[in-house]
Amino acid sequence: MTTSAFDLDVWVKESRREPFRFTVSGHLFEMPSAGELDKSILRKVNVDNPSAQDIDTLLCAGLGTEWPIFEEIPLPLGALGELFRRWQAHEGVPLGESSASAGS
Repeated sequence: MTTSAFDLDVWVKESRREPFRFTVSGHLFEMPSAGELDKSILRKVNVDNPSAQDIDTLLCAGLGTEWPIFEEIPLPLGALGELFRRWQAHEGVPLGESSASAGS
C-alpha cells in the first residue's frame, strides 16, 4: 500500500483567501489574510496575547510596502484596535486561535 505525502504547497495555494481591504484618509489599503503572513512573524510577536507593539508589527507586516503611507496618517489608538479586530474577523478566527497555532 502506498501512502501519498501531504503536499503543503497545494494546501497553501488552495487556502488563499481574499485580501482584507480598508480605506482611511482617501487611501485604499490591502492586506493579505492574517493567516497568510510568513511564519517568521511568530518570532517577533505574541499572537496569543498581542501587545500594542505586536499589533503595530503585525499591521506593518500585513501592509508591506504600503506601511510608510499608512504610518503617516494620524489615527487614534482606538482606530488601530478596531482595524486589527476587523482584520482578525476577516480571517475568521483570532490570530492565536488558528488551527496552526502551537497549542493545537
